[in-house]
Amino acid sequence: MPTGAGELARRRLAALACAALLPLTACSDDPPPPTHGGSAYEDVAARMQATLDQRAASLRRGDLARFRATLDRSDAGLVDTQQVYFDNIAQLPVGRLRLRVLPDTITPVDGSGVDSTEYWAEVVVALALEGYDAAPVRTRDRYRFVPTRDGSRLVVGSTTDYAWEEQHPGNAQPWDLHAIHVEQAAGVLGIFDSWTDEDAWQVLDAASSGRSDVRSVVGSDDASPALDGVVVYAVQDLSFLDGLAGQTVGDPDRVDGLTIAVPVDAAAPGRGVASYRIFVNPRVLDEPSAVLGRLVRHELTHALLGARGRGAPLWLSEGIAEYASVRSMSPGQRRLPSRALDVGASATDLPGHAEFGSTDAEAWYAVSWWVCEYVAATYGESTLLGLLEQLAGGADQDRVLPDVLGIDGPSLVRRGVAMMTTTYG
Repeated sequence: MPTGAGELARRRLAALACAALLPLTACSDDPPPPTHGGSAYEDVAARMQATLDQRAASLRRGDLARFRATLDRSDAGLVDTQQVYFDNIAQLPVGRLRLRVLPDTITPVDGSGVDSTEYWAEVVVALALEGYDAAPVRTRDRYRFVPTRDGSRLVVGSTTDYAWEEQHPGNAQPWDLHAIHVEQAAGVLGIFDSWTDEDAWQVLDAASSGRSDVRSVVGSDDASPALDGVVVYAVQDLSFLDGLAGQTVGDPDRVDGLTIAVPVDAAAPGRGVASYRIFVNPRVLDEPSAVLGRLVRHELTHALLGARGRGAPLWLSEGIAEYASVRSMSPGQRRLPSRALDVGASATDLPGHAEFGSTDAEAWYAVSWWVCEYVAATYGESTLLGLLEQLAGGADQDRVLPDVLGIDGPSLVRRGVAMMTTTYG
């Protein structure tokens, strides 16, 4: 479907994690750390943990003086970038924040073993956004620890090792990278930057009203952590999406909107999802408000559905998101891509990954939307949503469709296209 002037291409699929990038401090050319450090570093680990406990407590309490005391203040660049990080965290509704060193990853910087005075170590950061995360989101980073002038403590000398981060994607959030501007509305936490903060309330209004609109269509799922609130990113620097490569249709830089399933711990998939967050490409902010609203409602549908229908065919999950996104619009406002009728006329079966990854992806979104319109109009919305759940987990649609609807995939796409053609032809 078109997103407005220029018919912006939509490439949206729920992703499993956020990206890993270049955080705010200096880099390192040190070799990758070993997989274990050994008992010789027990005292070192205890000193590191004491500093991390103070760092976490000062971030939770907004105590800048205590926070600065955990840093190597002889490094002006480190102090400046960590000030940005402190200011970013201070704006977030932090529910829980803990830092934990992994002793088995401690590595002497100079290779001199237990006699070293500086060390690298991996650190687990557990951060929960109050009202938005069902559990703290655990990410891993690699810190450099250096001694204070009197040698009594180990403080943070760097939070960045580029080589390590390239091998461990999924660690960065926008607040780890650049200065952010945070705003909240009913049930929505917006993350903006200096390029997008003028449009913050436009995005928040679309997301806040859109949650009610979408819920009226898809209902609610008490098991979904997104029901308490949803986080929306609208930042100019798209590099935090780099880690989503291969998990979206097409190039992430061409995406207008994404829904991101943020795991509790990317290193332990069995822990589940902490929240569903939405990315809105800033270029959409130049479009009419109706375009932004429709895009946001599409992504909110994915977020509010949460785990319901995970693994269902793309035509159904994306078609339902399109279907829900237009329900609050008058029929005359429900724009159709110019190629949709031609593509629909050639459709012989329901679209799959190849079609959604093609140059006609926008038209295939429209075909999927109208297949869902047909199902809802003929069998009822409850059947449409029930179909999503029955096709979850990769169920065989060649078996499920005849059982639920009494027709097969080719027949279903023909009927959906016929309804679309009648409406727009």
